Amino acid sequence: MRIFWVILIFAIFFSGCEKKIYTKIYDKKLAKEPISCLSLKYDNEVVGYIIKNRPPIRKLLKNDCPFTLSVISHYVTSCSSARAKALGSDFDGFVRFEILKNDHLIYRNQRDFKGCFNESVSDSLINKMLKDLNFNFSKK
Repeated sequence: MRIFWVILIFAIFFSGCEKKIYTKIYDKKLAKEPISCLSLKYDNEVVGYIIKNRPPIRKLLKNDCPFTLSVISHYVTSCSSARAKALGSDFDGFVRFEILKNDHLIYRNQRDFKGCFNESVSDSLINKMLKDLNFNFSKK
């Protein structure tokens, strides 16, 4: 019985560590189109470096592609709101992925993170995006 309580406490404790990914499809028709390439646009060099070097993204990168992965990042430390500073935060920032076709928004996912942005945060968003959209990795 004691083991049950130990396992239950650990399960409750670690279930709070999971970060939710917020997702929205803006154009259901375009979201079904095969995506065989991506151009990449980002607002932070470190975040951009990590994302463009992840294997699935690296395979899809092509400068003259109609599909763009736009990456927007925000760090709470750059927030100047007195309320945000006073209340603190349970996250240090967020990163948002947007898929656009010829500047038309198709898809968005977003996740908060604690500490530094890293491969784990990047991979969770990439994997969710790969699951939600129709990516085609075959060479033409």
